[in-house]
Amino acid sequence: MLHAGAIGIEVARLKSIALDIEKRAANLVDEIDMQKQQREGLDFGSGASTYYVYVFKRNSSQQARLRKLAAKYETWYNRADELVRAYLPNRVADFEYYYKRPSKISGEVEGLFYDIQLHQEYGKPEYKSNAIADIKYQLDCQRNIVNSIPSVVDVRSIDLFTVISCDLVNNELGCAEYIFKKEKTHEYCLRVAGILAGIAIERHLKTRCELELGSLPEKPTLSPLIDALYNAHKITLNQKKYLEAIATTRNDCAHATASVTRTMVGEAISNVKKHLEGNL
Repeated sequence: MLHAGAIGIEVARLKSIALDIEKRAANLVDEIDMQKQQREGLDFGSGASTYYVYVFKRNSSQQARLRKLAAKYETWYNRADELVRAYLPNRVADFEYYYKRPSKISGEVEGLFYDIQLHQEYGKPEYKSNAIADIKYQLDCQRNIVNSIPSVVDVRSIDLFTVISCDLVNNELGCAEYIFKKEKTHEYCLRVAGILAGIAIERHLKTRCELELGSLPEKPTLSPLIDALYNAHKITLNQKKYLEAIATTRNDCAHATASVTRTMVGEAISNVKKHLEGNL
C-alpha cells in the first residue's frame, strides 16, 4: 500500500481533477441549448398518447467535449476506486452507486457517468439547471468518500503506532517487575529493574508527545518529556511530581555513585504501572 504522504498527494490530485470536471460540466450545461422532442406514451386501448420533452441539443464540437469529459471522469473514477477499495472497502458499494446504476422506475442506466454526458430530458427547457445540480451532488458524494481516506489512514497509523508502543512498554515494565520480584535481588538487579521501569515510562511519554503534541522535545529524555506534557496541560502538577520522582529513581539506578533501595525501585515500578493504567 502507498505511504500516507503519497496517499495525501494523490487524494489532493483527485480533488483538483474532480473540481475541473465539475467546472467543465457546468460550462457545457450552461452553453448547450435545449431541443423539444416528441415522445410516445403508453397505449391504454384508445391509442398511444404523445408528449414532449426537452433534451440537450449539442453540436459536433460540444459533443466532442462531452466525450472528453466523460473519458476524464472515467479515468478519475478508476483511480479513485482503487484507493477506496484499498483503504475504505466498506464504502465501495456507496462509491460505485453514484457511478452507474439501473433506474428504480424505468430500469434504464443512470448515474454520474450517464448524467455527465447530458442524456437527461426535462419537461421544461429551464429545468436544464437540474442537470448540473445532479452532477455536482453525485460528484460531491464520491469526492467526500475519497477525501476522507487520508484521515482513515492517519487513524490506522495511530492505532498501529499505539499498539506497538504499548506492547514495548508492557514488555519493559514486565521485565522490570520480574527482576524486582526475584528473591534476594542483588543491588545491580534492582538497578536494572529501575532502569527498565524508567525506559517503559519514557517510551510511553514519547508516544503521548507524538500523538497529543505532534512532536518531541529537542532532547526527548524523561525530564523534557514531562515538562512538554505539563506545559501543554496534558498532565497535572501532581502527575508531574510523581513522574519526576520516577525519573530521579531511574537516574540514580543508572549511576553507581547513587544509592538504590528496594523501596524506591518498588515505588517507581508501582507508579509507572499506575500511570499507564490512568490511576496516577
